[in-house]
Amino acid sequence: MVIKYKLGFTIDSETLFGLLSKFLPIQDLSVEEVMERAPDPAIRFDKRFDLPTPVRAKQVRRKKGSGYALNLYAGSNAIIMTTFADGEPHAGVECDAAMSAAGYATNGLYGRLDRLRRHGYITHLRPGKWQLTPKGKAAWAERPFPELKVEDRA
Repeated sequence: MVIKYKLGFTIDSETLFGLLSKFLPIQDLSVEEVMERAPDPAIRFDKRFDLPTPVRAKQVRRKKGSGYALNLYAGSNAIIMTTFADGEPHAGVECDAAMSAAGYATNGLYGRLDRLRRHGYITHLRPGKWQLTPKGKAAWAERPFPELKVEDRA
């Protein structure tokens, strides 16, 4: 019966080859150091195994000013248009009280004003001053229903 042993130890290469040369009749010995390398974890999994790359879906980006239709006659747009309806230049801050009374947050007011400007209903005269354009006056005059008074609401 053969008994096998597995030993693990560390020895200097000069000592190892010195012992081998004394006990074994070896001539013209050549030694080459071979290191086994594990696959580099930085290399992606699909590159290591030559897998096909997945095809990404094309991204569709929303264009500025698109998304949903602009309704001048409802919500915060109606409050802004009512404030600017006299045709005089107004500061955006003048809409704050009416926006708060209607239950809308005032922190989105200048974004709303900018969107109305992009659609051509109001113009930005100078920093802090806005005014209805002729297109805005015509659109506000053609509203599909009469202006509601506070007393009419029930």
